[in-house]
Amino acid sequence: MRTRGTARRTRVPVAITAVVLSAVAVAGPAAADDTAPAGLAFYTPSADLVAGEHGSVIWMRPIDGDPALPGARNWLVLYRSVDMQGQPVAVSGTVAVPDGTPPAGGWPLISWAHGTTGVADVCAPSRDTGTDFPAHDYTSLVRETQARFVAAGYAVAQTDYQGLGTPGDHGYLIGEAEQRAIADMALAAREVAPEIGTRWAAVGHSQGGQGAIFTAALAQQWAPRLQLLGAVAEAPASHIGLIAQVGPLAAAAQVDVLPKASNAFLPLIIRGAQTVADIDPARFLTPLGQDLLPQAGDRCIAQLREPDSWGGQGAGDLFRADADPSALTAVLNANDPSGLTFTPPVLVVQGTADTTVPATGTDAMVAQQRLAGQPVEYRTYAGIDHRGILAASYSEAQAWLDARFGQ
Repeated sequence: MRTRGTARRTRVPVAITAVVLSAVAVAGPAAADDTAPAGLAFYTPSADLVAGEHGSVIWMRPIDGDPALPGARNWLVLYRSVDMQGQPVAVSGTVAVPDGTPPAGGWPLISWAHGTTGVADVCAPSRDTGTDFPAHDYTSLVRETQARFVAAGYAVAQTDYQGLGTPGDHGYLIGEAEQRAIADMALAAREVAPEIGTRWAAVGHSQGGQGAIFTAALAQQWAPRLQLLGAVAEAPASHIGLIAQVGPLAAAAQVDVLPKASNAFLPLIIRGAQTVADIDPARFLTPLGQDLLPQAGDRCIAQLREPDSWGGQGAGDLFRADADPSALTAVLNANDPSGLTFTPPVLVVQGTADTTVPATGTDAMVAQQRLAGQPVEYRTYAGIDHRGILAASYSEAQAWLDARFGQ
């Protein structure tokens, strides 16, 4: 069940921040600069450049090769958003616009929300310039799907999310923070390439699938200048609070209910929750778990799965038998997409062989949404795992989006 107190804390700033940012924007944002700093300096603008209207561009630079998409003009972009404390922040991302002449009304836009890479700056997908990138096996697979959308006539923008690659902490699985980054990426994309139209859709996988559903619920209010036509959620994270509840129970019973590799998500979840609430890991983690927690600051998900990290530990190694994860569970329950209400239609796709986001959880999420009368469609794919859903669902996802855009 959703914890209403935490939900209010994480969602009220939408209205408040709109007022604050309108005041900040009176002076007008700094002009977009296509001669942005080279290298990693791109990601760390001075504070005076960050203040401005959310969704406006700080600077940008053309890119080719990874992480660019083929058949498109590509830019690395730094744009403005608002964190959960109502403060302006810089967010990085990429924009790909198909080669050729745009259709009437401009290129239809997909704002893509990526799955888990980590919370360390080094894990930001826009920093993937080759096989040395620690999450290249995932981000390169995502780009294959994105390239198919470009070939089908869609502009594709992808946010890194707040605090991933840029200063500040990444609000991992904090739905409202994710949707702000996703919607503001769509706004920024139109500033980068005015030939992109005002109609857009959110598409997300895993962490991004959860973010896509939050986008369907909140983005039209956040970015009213654009028309959100729908969202596609691929293997979306849901029922996240169970992770914080099952771990201590398993530790107390001296059994491992979840695969050890699943423990790699725990430090990311804790770090994300700490961006919106006072979470003390000592209340539920063992001394070993507390010692391992800083690894989230410099390792990506694959490295956190290694035997010398979270992936090598059982529940009893990480969770205190007398654990009190209630504060963490409250934040996670408040960010479960199952109870959201939304007007734009949502397509959920899920592989039945997914062990990262089990189909039973997605089944339950969709059932709750349908009982509440939400406009959600659900399609499952037999034998398809977590990453395989990207390719397996592509044709149906494109057809569904084409119908939304009238193509």
